[in-house]
Amino acid sequence: MRIYNVKSDTSVITGEYPFHKKLKEELLPLLEKSPDHQDKKTNVKATMTEWQWQEDNPRVKRLKECALAEVRSHPLFRQIEFKFGDTPLNVIFKEFWGNIYYKGDYTRVHDHFGTQSSFAFVYFLKTKWYHPPFTFSESGKKIKQKEGTYLIFPGYLKHHVLQNRFDETRITLSGNLIIKKP
Repeated sequence: MRIYNVKSDTSVITGEYPFHKKLKEELLPLLEKSPDHQDKKTNVKATMTEWQWQEDNPRVKRLKECALAEVRSHPLFRQIEFKFGDTPLNVIFKEFWGNIYYKGDYTRVHDHFGTQSSFAFVYFLKTKWYHPPFTFSESGKKIKQKEGTYLIFPGYLKHHVLQNRFDETRITLSGNLIIKKP
């Protein structure tokens, strides 16, 4: 696990998912045929799946569990947990969806604060070195994307993706994570 500082008091978790190859083999055909369920009405001006995409898929469940384990081990989560004393907290995926960026697609500057998400999640399923990077808007910090890597960051951080100028699709999986009392 690596941690990036993207603001003076904010860190981002990034890591490599060990089961990427099998995940990509199974999910890529599904995503490449997916219609746009959101009609480009969100900040993501690309093809998007439904909000609870593949929630019963064992490979998707494994990826989500990996992300949740990272959040639970993060110092920020432990600080939040400490503030609630004896009341145990849990972190769960509120939504999980796919984004398919064709030539001309992009994501506007936004945050996930309005969705009341504690953390946001991005997984790079299919990307090339020349695709536009994931960028934290306020700091200008660009995250070098690599297939099989993920980012987990506080939901209040503004971020965007510039327009894809290439014919090759860029495909990510994204999610909103919330902290709940059981």
